[in-house]
Amino acid sequence: MRNSFYLVFILLVASCQKNVEKADMVITNARVYTLNWDDPAINGVPAINAPYKDGKWSFDAEAIAIKNGLILEVGSNESIEKLIGESTTHIDANQAVIVPGLIESHGHIQEIGEQKENINLRDLTGEDIIETLYKRSLEVPKGEWIVSSGWDEGKFANNYPDMVELSKKVPDHPVILYGLRGFGTMANKLAFEKAGITVNTQVPDGGEILKDEEGNLKYVLLNNARGLLNSKVPERTSKQKERILKYGLNELASLGFTTTHHAGVRKNYMGAYESLHAKNELPIRVHAFIATTEPNKELVNEWIEKGPTEQDTSFFQVRTFKAYYDGSLGSRGAKFLDDYEDMDGHTGVCGVEYGFHPDVVEKVLDAGFQLAIHAIGDKANRDVLDFYEAYYDKNPKSKALRHRIEHVQIVHPDDFSRFSELNVIASMEPAHAVEDMPWAIDRVGKERIKGGYAWRTLREQGTAIIFNSDLAGTDPDFFYGMHCAITRKKRNDEKSWFPEQALTPEESLRAYTIWGAYSAKQEQLTGSIEVGKWADLTFMDIDVLNEGITNPSELLNGNILKTMVNGTIVYEN
Repeated sequence: MRNSFYLVFILLVASCQKNVEKADMVITNARVYTLNWDDPAINGVPAINAPYKDGKWSFDAEAIAIKNGLILEVGSNESIEKLIGESTTHIDANQAVIVPGLIESHGHIQEIGEQKENINLRDLTGEDIIETLYKRSLEVPKGEWIVSSGWDEGKFANNYPDMVELSKKVPDHPVILYGLRGFGTMANKLAFEKAGITVNTQVPDGGEILKDEEGNLKYVLLNNARGLLNSKVPERTSKQKERILKYGLNELASLGFTTTHHAGVRKNYMGAYESLHAKNELPIRVHAFIATTEPNKELVNEWIEKGPTEQDTSFFQVRTFKAYYDGSLGSRGAKFLDDYEDMDGHTGVCGVEYGFHPDVVEKVLDAGFQLAIHAIGDKANRDVLDFYEAYYDKNPKSKALRHRIEHVQIVHPDDFSRFSELNVIASMEPAHAVEDMPWAIDRVGKERIKGGYAWRTLREQGTAIIFNSDLAGTDPDFFYGMHCAITRKKRNDEKSWFPEQALTPEESLRAYTIWGAYSAKQEQLTGSIEVGKWADLTFMDIDVLNEGITNPSELLNGNILKTMVNGTIVYEN
């Protein structure tokens, strides 16, 4: 009788083992940070259940099993063995560090591809810019447009490259120079003539056409005036646009990003996105934020009519609109409560004057979309918070959509607490805090700058923060962004700008992962490595949490080894 019992028991165990669901893929011999523990306190102290002790982090898993693009199990090498079948793909991670798939939550993807195909002006002096464009004019047929990009609006705000000189040296080619941050466009005389821009051209609301003291054109357009010329550059073909987007998305995959939020998609690229999606050629997940600008009104109305996309598993989502409330700090377009420190009588431009139309934006909200509003200056941030608050008074359910403010660069002390009170997410760029700072202090002064790029102050008020690069204006490299976030330093620079506002390595990693997922209401699907979530994973060769504490400069030497989206490797070093 006893032997019969044991026989039945053995048969039952064998049967259960035989019926264990086998994985499509297993990853072993890894060092995994799942982020499957509670958020740190608002002062950055890790949660009690975090794998952290005596100032040191420990990895909380070493193996991951994947089935149908989802995480099947997370644990030890031994615990995963039972899930390996005859057709299971086995990846030996060779001690690579694996974190949840990184999320680039504010970028302009086409700019990466366009800059690849354009002439790169980044870091050139004004004289070098003119010489570079002159040399290109000798290589292309007369009359062909010469397109360039990458000059820094902040750097040149007080002394723009001489476009009159460029016009003399390059008279037979229309030349356009797109600004690094997207708030300025320069050109030569022929390009202005092609666009019909003269000294008598009416300046659009929220724009500026620069002229010299005698009233002559300087061939520089700022903020909303850029459209006078940008819209006249010959349109790229559909195939070119698809190629440009795929280049940008593949670049992000090589940087470890598994999802991107494209902030401000216009009709000229929406068709290319939809085509790539229909052909299953999107290498990473894309959330397209529709730009609520006047030239884009056809696309805006189309999607207000359609409503937000509803299929969570789709690689292409349209659930958010991007609105623009003020200009940039570098070009003195950001809106402030008081005058600019370096320009008396000037406070910037915002609202309807800048192209923000509340009636259109409210229709977007009425249709159930999330809203992300660009706001830089303290007046702009206050006005946008007021706008959200007024809308919630009439439509309280909208508060649950986790609306956003993009950049949040300078905030008045009285307004920090309002972000969490209104459930507004602060979408911010670590690199901006260190790259802009030298001239940002000149713009706003030493007192107002204390409310600038103030991540810790926002965290202490309970604000949800996400990090991104605003690419292609800033290097989208995750390791660089994280380095800026925890040191408040640029590369190869010992100057730390307001280090009391820095975040911890854990907070910074979360701002690129689970908090980014939260901003898109997808924290139940991605952002941490848990059973049932998407198998979106980033493999790297550096322990970012411990190195971030002991040797943060070493982060700049980090490398992405693999990027996995939905259980498929989309990049491998």
